[in-house]
Amino acid sequence: MRTDRADPTPDLEKTSKRAVASPSFVQSQTLLHIRGARRRFATPEGGEVVALDSIDLDVHANEFLTLLGPSGCGKTTLLRAIAGFEALDAGSIALDGQPLADVPPYRRPFNTVFQSYALFPHLCVADNVGYGLDVAGVPRQERNDRVGEALALVGLTGLERRRPRQLSGGQQQRVALARALVNRPRLLLLDEPLSALDRHLRQAMQMELKSLQHRVGITFLVVTHDQEEALVMSDRIAVMQGGRMQQVGAPGEIYDRPVNRFVAGFIGNSNLLSARVTGRSGDRVTLTSDGGLVLHACHHDLTPADRVDVLLRPEQLRIDDGTAPSGVALEGTLETSVFVGADRHLRILMAGGERLTALARHVAGEPEPRLVPGDRVRVTYLPEGVHVMRSAAP
Repeated sequence: MRTDRADPTPDLEKTSKRAVASPSFVQSQTLLHIRGARRRFATPEGGEVVALDSIDLDVHANEFLTLLGPSGCGKTTLLRAIAGFEALDAGSIALDGQPLADVPPYRRPFNTVFQSYALFPHLCVADNVGYGLDVAGVPRQERNDRVGEALALVGLTGLERRRPRQLSGGQQQRVALARALVNRPRLLLLDEPLSALDRHLRQAMQMELKSLQHRVGITFLVVTHDQEEALVMSDRIAVMQGGRMQQVGAPGEIYDRPVNRFVAGFIGNSNLLSARVTGRSGDRVTLTSDGGLVLHACHHDLTPADRVDVLLRPEQLRIDDGTAPSGVALEGTLETSVFVGADRHLRILMAGGERLTALARHVAGEPEPRLVPGDRVRVTYLPEGVHVMRSAAP
């Protein structure tokens, strides 16, 4: 890729119009190819940490893709490698098929919004947003027009002369977004962009970020460890753990059909059991957990004696009060009942010592099951709602 072009980025307005005019084409087009990405770091003790272990990932044009995983899983290292701030030990990153290895960060048509926002405290909002345009020598009128457009996109029109200290946390975050968007990047990289906000503002900004991405028609790549944030905002989620890619898919696919025990436990609330297939009838299998709990699920490819991990989401378990859909019943002893607003979380001890969490929906004015710790509880589930994964354990 040539690195001597004055402005390697396309016009943002044209990119947005192209996305609206032909969404199916843009969604299927791969913008960024990552193949075999490896990165290791030496430790003070003389060892090494593998931050990226042969990562393969395609980033599509005009999508909202989230890198999700626990601290230390490698997601920020991958984002920094894409931005050009981190060199890979092996593997490649290519934009439109052109390798980026020799392209410095300032020549890549990307912009990054950091966790700290990194605003200049002595500059007003307009000057913070226009800083990159000033460095690039953009003519004054064009610069002012683009700054105004960027501020309008993030809802900050009228606050141009304020300093960062005169803004709320959410407003500062929007300034950082405007500063990145004003340069018309092809790819916007966001490193934990909402972590500094309180819960209510963070939830509001999740929806605004997704709406903004849809309006500007460019690719957003976000790093977060917040599973709810990923589920709400993303077109696709890439789940990472231990420097490896565990699963890439749409939010519903990741939540309902995780490929392994780690993804199942990391995304959402989970009842996870280790079990063995003990019977089969048609497409329905009988599973016996290590604690002796007998479950039924629908699965075509399992045979008796197979070891499996079983996922049964709490919302799949219904208190059998006579109104729950008919299904397979389980009985246990209620240990705890915790009110969390929309739901009541019920922790149930089964005969073999395993514990399941069920949800009882709370609706003001409607009767709830009168249950106290120590009561015998009967819950039902549908076999179609049980997700079974082949176990990595022998």
